[in-house]
Amino acid sequence: MKRLLPILILTALFATGCSTTFRTMREPNVRFELTGEDYTLTEDAVEGEATVVYVLGIDWKRLFGRSDRADFNTPVMGTLDIIKGAETYAIYDLMEKNPGYDFVMYPQVTKEFYRVLPFYSRVKVTVRARLGKLKNRGQ
Repeated sequence: MKRLLPILILTALFATGCSTTFRTMREPNVRFELTGEDYTLTEDAVEGEATVVYVLGIDWKRLFGRSDRADFNTPVMGTLDIIKGAETYAIYDLMEKNPGYDFVMYPQVTKEFYRVLPFYSRVKVTVRARLGKLKNRGQ
């Protein structure tokens, strides 16, 4: 019993010594349907590019510096894949070259790899997609 008490005290201290607080806001599941009259698309597909160089598996350029990337919390319209890594930099480039659009539709991703594993790898990503703009259809 005498040995059990210090173990319980230490366990209690380690279990409560650190705490983390998260705040989230849940958006309601709102469903609305769009028709072709609700948005306009670019005539032709537009293009964005990004090249990422990894040395020892780390992108040193963006590790400590500014990271110009698109951030997604849902799939892009027309794909079920989660967009990540170098693709987000290419989509960011695409949107920077074409300001004023609201969404990316049906992106086509092309990747070119050059690798000297495990030391060096370079990936060039090209994204071609149509961009869309929602119409303001006042009440």
